[in-house]
Amino acid sequence: MGKKIEILGIGVDNYTVREALLRLDTYLGSTAFNIIETVTMKQLILAGENPEIKDCLMQADLCVIGEREILSEAGCASAQRLREIRNQDFLRELLRRVSRSKKRVFLIASADVDLERMRAFLAEACPGFASIGEYAAESCDGDIDDIVNEINGATPDIVISGMESPREEEFLLSNREKIGASLWYGLGCGYGEKPGVAKVGGILKSLALRGRLRHSVTKYQNEMKERS
Repeated sequence: MGKKIEILGIGVDNYTVREALLRLDTYLGSTAFNIIETVTMKQLILAGENPEIKDCLMQADLCVIGEREILSEAGCASAQRLREIRNQDFLRELLRRVSRSKKRVFLIASADVDLERMRAFLAEACPGFASIGEYAAESCDGDIDDIVNEINGATPDIVISGMESPREEEFLLSNREKIGASLWYGLGCGYGEKPGVAKVGGILKSLALRGRLRHSVTKYQNEMKERS
């Protein structure tokens, strides 16, 4: 099975958790700024309307598939990969590695309520996990450098982001050279509910997104055929 799959013209990594963690270990030991993005159905759909999202995903060092439906639409849904994505194994292992190595983690989200959800979600995923700082982007009074200063002032090794698309992508594209951390990890807003716990509203939302993704994929494929 190929490790890179293309969906809507965007290359997404289809590494097993073990393979992705080998790359993570390289990033954690590097002084260069690396980006890991968790790719969601909503993000892929929005990428067709917002070039910044596509550009950011293409610049990311690792694009982790965040929803099983993406693999299903791509036609490469192995049982192992579906299980790993469902259980959010990569996120859990990343948090364990970060905690064991005592890396300094900074949290950023769009709003205070999102930060609260992130704290609860990360604590459930890795008991004992703690950050050294956090920031809600809504607190920014218009000067985007305020966000960069908040991050760098805490001197983190890793920034974990729960910002909404396309705000996160726009911020990264404009400020990646200014951020002092060695790793940016975008959660793709894939937090808030425990793995395996499905609510009716969540199921309906997932079905709607999958329908939109399937429509986008079909439209993209037809456009490619017309151009060839």
